[in-house]
Amino acid sequence: MVAILFFFGLIIGSFLNVCAYRIPKKQSVVFPPSACPSCQKPIKPYDNIPLLSYVILRGKCRYCEAKISPQYFVVELITGLLFVATYLYIGLDIKLIVALTFVAILLLVSVIDMRLQIIPNSIIIFGLTSGIIFLGTNFFGLEAMPLIKIAELSFYGDWSLIGFLGGGLIIYVIAIVAKLIMRQDAMGGGDVKLAAFMGLYLGLYVFLALFLGFLFGALVSGVMLGAGKVKKRQPIAFGPFLALGGLITLFFGAKILSYYLQVAGL
Repeated sequence: MVAILFFFGLIIGSFLNVCAYRIPKKQSVVFPPSACPSCQKPIKPYDNIPLLSYVILRGKCRYCEAKISPQYFVVELITGLLFVATYLYIGLDIKLIVALTFVAILLLVSVIDMRLQIIPNSIIIFGLTSGIIFLGTNFFGLEAMPLIKIAELSFYGDWSLIGFLGGGLIIYVIAIVAKLIMRQDAMGGGDVKLAAFMGLYLGLYVFLALFLGFLFGALVSGVMLGAGKVKKRQPIAFGPFLALGGLITLFFGAKILSYYLQVAGL
């Protein structure tokens, strides 16, 4: 099963690369078939095998020998590994479908935001729509949402809605305050929508995810600023940090909260 999930993850990772390239351009992610961005030659199926084709072609187009971005290889590999990790963490359960959707969307958003500093509405809308459908399964006793539950709380679906509203509201307020202080946009509307999306899937644990996102964002920004990689007040994509916080929370959120409560004596 692990091998199947890894291979499935590679295929989804390949598709995410297509989405990351085409969605910002408002192009169809289905038609036309994949082609080299440089020479526009259609990519043959045997040149489109996840991971293998990149290695065999040595990161170059077969026809024009233009370099292929390492992004394609990295995204495919990370997606495969994360899909396996998600399966090992959740097992064969209705929540596996929900979690894989969550992971794939976070990866896609991260790739696009790092490259273009935008988070397309269409991706968030798809994620929210899927989340609402998953939330509907709660009425049939499947309890697929949120992905992480707090044992002492009932009405799990309600916590998804609270996470959705709370996650989006927190980032919205922080964005307004940051703009007043810095006199420029510190976060975009896409970050607000991404936080709301994460809240729908994570429930109350979204607050931990946001905290981790801000923590990683501050650390990386500080290091980059100190190293002269970015200038003061230069915009930095925040979506990937939120996504990282979401992924860590998905896999370790319950343990982090349990450890904190134990240390705090609660």
